[in-house]
Amino acid sequence: MSNFINFNAQTERLSLRCVEDQDAEIIASLMVPEIARWLASWEVPFTVEMAQKRIIRSRREAEAGSALPLAIIERETDRFVGWVSLYRYRDNPYRGMLGYWIGIPAQRLGYLSEIKFAILQAGFDLFGFDSIEAGAQLANEASFGVMTSWGMKPFEERMAYSSARDRQERCKYYQITREEFRLSQENS
Repeated sequence: MSNFINFNAQTERLSLRCVEDQDAEIIASLMVPEIARWLASWEVPFTVEMAQKRIIRSRREAEAGSALPLAIIERETDRFVGWVSLYRYRDNPYRGMLGYWIGIPAQRLGYLSEIKFAILQAGFDLFGFDSIEAGAQLANEASFGVMTSWGMKPFEERMAYSSARDRQERCKYYQITREEFRLSQENS
């Protein structure tokens, strides 16, 4: 398996790199109830210690080649603005799961749209995924907008366990296949 700890990508305004210990404080400050309510495994209050543990675990997964946990950094300010991750399904190594969040101060600036090519390309090239999916609670219209803008299409609804709230929640899932991504690149 590949080691993704040194992954780095740049867009016009952003830099993507593996999350680091130095990110813990800003992650804890950005993980507010308005963000965490939409995330299955991010609790509030989210402390610096919790962020440190998540970073350590995420970096181990990156070293093992099972995840790509990336800090989204504004290039001009070097400010951490969000987190995007790709995970390999344990029971299907050719299927990936996408997760993301942007802190409130950086929302509605088009950052998730800006990184879509770099993230999807990494999933299909680095991981060798045949498809990548993302899911959200049924009321999370903003997330469905992101998924649609990334070329993903709805494919199912199912219950998903939220460890942050210790309950099952109905979620809608979108996906994009390797072939759909290839065709979208040819047509752009």
